[in-house]
Amino acid sequence: MIASNTILGDSRATDLLEDPRHEFGKAILEKDLAACLLKTAEIHGHYCPGSAMGVMASVWGLSQLGLDSSQSDGLEELMAIVEINACFTDGVQAVSGCTLGNNALVLRDYGKHAVTFTVRGSDSGVRVRVRPDFQSQIAQAVPEFYPLLEKVIIKREGGQEAADTFKATARKAAFTILEMPFEQLLISQKVTPELPDYAPITESHICPACGEQVMASKVVKDGDNKGLCYACAKHKSGQIDGRGIVI
Repeated sequence: MIASNTILGDSRATDLLEDPRHEFGKAILEKDLAACLLKTAEIHGHYCPGSAMGVMASVWGLSQLGLDSSQSDGLEELMAIVEINACFTDGVQAVSGCTLGNNALVLRDYGKHAVTFTVRGSDSGVRVRVRPDFQSQIAQAVPEFYPLLEKVIIKREGGQEAADTFKATARKAAFTILEMPFEQLLISQKVTPELPDYAPITESHICPACGEQVMASKVVKDGDNKGLCYACAKHKSGQIDGRGIVI
């Protein structure tokens, strides 16, 4: 049962209960990039040019396909293929609604600021990538951004005061590039994307060593550790971290 009559009586909450993507859908149709970035920061934790570029790429890409995020209901119809695990990708996840958790987001670990959007059953999609001169464009618009990035993020110097200054500067840079025309920062092209199958629904298994439930597809299949979860068997498995997909 929904928590309270107060929530049910709120018109905004009612809209969101009926369509969780209501506010994003409206912002995308209106190309309200600032509203999209504000919402993106709720999951990303800060404002930065990377997430702003992900917002721009998503709004532009979806609009070129005649779509908005209302098609993203977590059932793997609208699909996003991203090529980097960085701030850019959080902009894509937030705006498109295609996420790692609902299996509508595919990561191809190419290390490129690019995303492809398509709908299952269609043989067409659009790939949007960031222009190779994006750093010089940001540096020209907000000259202090990259020196602070070097000091605070790369060298981990300057303490809290420098970190606060960097956050403010990153916020300025993020909202500044939202004012740029899409074509100034991005390049798009029609593509024929290759998609994985729908995510399989697998049975569950109880690991006899730790007693925890685990997907049956993620247990050791043979040998002395047969039936154990990967963690208990010390079985090598992939992970996504700051380096990308690592085995």
